[in-house]
Amino acid sequence: MKIERIMKNVLKTFIIIMAFGMMMALGNRKVHSTLFVSGDETDRAEILRVIENESKAFWDKDYEQWSGYWVHAPYIRTMGWWERGGVTVVEGWDERGPRTKAHMKDNPDPNPQNVVRENINMRIYQDAAWVTFDQYGKDNGEPVMDMPGLSRETRFMEKQNGQWKIVYVGWLLEGNAPKKK
Repeated sequence: MKIERIMKNVLKTFIIIMAFGMMMALGNRKVHSTLFVSGDETDRAEILRVIENESKAFWDKDYEQWSGYWVHAPYIRTMGWWERGGVTVVEGWDERGPRTKAHMKDNPDPNPQNVVRENINMRIYQDAAWVTFDQYGKDNGEPVMDMPGLSRETRFMEKQNGQWKIVYVGWLLEGNAPKKK
């Protein structure tokens, strides 16, 4: 239990440092809009639509639809922590794509979540964006692909050929933490 708590804190610190590094690296680019500030609301709405639809396709087990929301490149990453699996790190599309496809094949029944997302924080740059939010999912009893309770989520996205695509997903599944009021 103590090791899990240490690993959880290490992962949280790593994600915070990585997010700060991304902000600093992108800091010299022109900012189009920030959280709830008028500007390019089209990009903001499109980014949220991509996040929502990518998640829906994931839980619907629609691999072709799901993969269309991702950049297929060696630099993409997913990193997270959850009680059932501990720290999870997946590097590159050559690992992410087949791994998710196998999870969907092994667990083919749709797992509708209808998650609630709150506390959305977004920074949009010329062709990149980062988003953090709290996500509340339900437990449908699927051991591999459920995200029940509160999950602290991060997305880093790039605009390629005029479309927003995901290049990084991070999550810390807290589980039964109470919902904010």
